[in-house]
Amino acid sequence: MKYLMMTSLSLFFVLASSQQAYGQLPPSPTMSSSIKPMSSPDQDTIHNKAPLEPLKPNAKPAPSSSTVSLPTIKPPTAVPQKATYLHPGILVLRNGTWEGSDHLLNVPNNIGVYITLLKPEKETLEITEAQIQKEIEAIFEKANIKPTTLAPEDKPALPAFEMEFLVYPVEKGYVACCSGRLFESVTLSRFILESNMAFQAITWEKQALVVSPKAQFQEQLIKSVQEIAQTFADRFQAYEKLKNEIKH
Repeated sequence: MKYLMMTSLSLFFVLASSQQAYGQLPPSPTMSSSIKPMSSPDQDTIHNKAPLEPLKPNAKPAPSSSTVSLPTIKPPTAVPQKATYLHPGILVLRNGTWEGSDHLLNVPNNIGVYITLLKPEKETLEITEAQIQKEIEAIFEKANIKPTTLAPEDKPALPAFEMEFLVYPVEKGYVACCSGRLFESVTLSRFILESNMAFQAITWEKQALVVSPKAQFQEQLIKSVQEIAQTFADRFQAYEKLKNEIKH
């Protein structure tokens, strides 16, 4: 009998040791065999849940009810139109009509002056390009326009004012087309410029036609030059006054 009790105790300790090795502790000696340990609510929830379905490889996520569709912006419809102002400058839409005007606001007062005189090769004129340039520079200086363009080395020499003449001899005289125009660097939405590029365009222009006998041609040509240069100088000063009013 003593031998049987010792054998039972040895078997009990062996079973207890094997349960501890597998992480399962034996019930407490003070616990009644009729009471079972209570499981936690989380464990009950996990055990009572239905098994999850495996994901399908090509399954698409269900559309979200919170998805917001952006409105489609349509470009304005293009309709036939007729241009009414065919000169350099600014266009303003007023009462359904595009009206144009020059616009010299914020043009710097350093503007180079250049002369281009085109005539038949064998024709000799009494007036020279140097004389014409002096006439223009004298008028510009009175309007505080310095006839020298200042620009960084990596930028073009703009703005620039050019006076161009197309002279053609006729019987006992000459016909000349005079054009004074301002060139500036502009930006176009249709073309992206590289850092070493610039796009120049005519932003102001005034023209005159001279028909004169040879004896009076120089006088008439100088008069047209002075009128064009003075018109530009007056417009420049008007916008300079406007700029000063805006600052104050």
